[in-house]
Amino acid sequence: MPLWLPPLLALLPAHLQGFAATLGYQGFCGELLASLGRQAYGGEAEAFAYEVLLLAGLVLQGGLGYTLLFLLLALPEAVRDRLGKGLGNLTGLTALYLVLIYAATRTWGLPLPTPYGWAWGGPAPWDGLGILLALWQGLVFWAFWKGWGR
Repeated sequence: MPLWLPPLLALLPAHLQGFAATLGYQGFCGELLASLGRQAYGGEAEAFAYEVLLLAGLVLQGGLGYTLLFLLLALPEAVRDRLGKGLGNLTGLTALYLVLIYAATRTWGLPLPTPYGWAWGGPAPWDGLGILLALWQGLVFWAFWKGWGR
């Protein structure tokens, strides 16, 4: 596998989520997290914490992808160094984290912070874009697990 492929794969989910959100699709962060808050106590503010977790994961993964591509172009020897391997491992683990959080919120729901304490939110419906992004994140995890800096 070429070294440029895993970082390039890591860039797509953040861009696809942002583009799809402008078209009205939900993906990782759309209606899912707002619906969890409404099911708990009628408010959407409680679910904001999980929306931030998923969005922060996507942004972190996109930033790491750009950083790794820059390292590959500007300092190719740094990819095989501890820095490159560490950033690659962090990118792969971020992809795994996003898959697990997405699956948990769609299958069982997660606990939500509310003004009255923690409440268990119900599962949200699956959507096509979210499933595509979760499968893509699995591909990103596999690409970094097998092909980065080895």
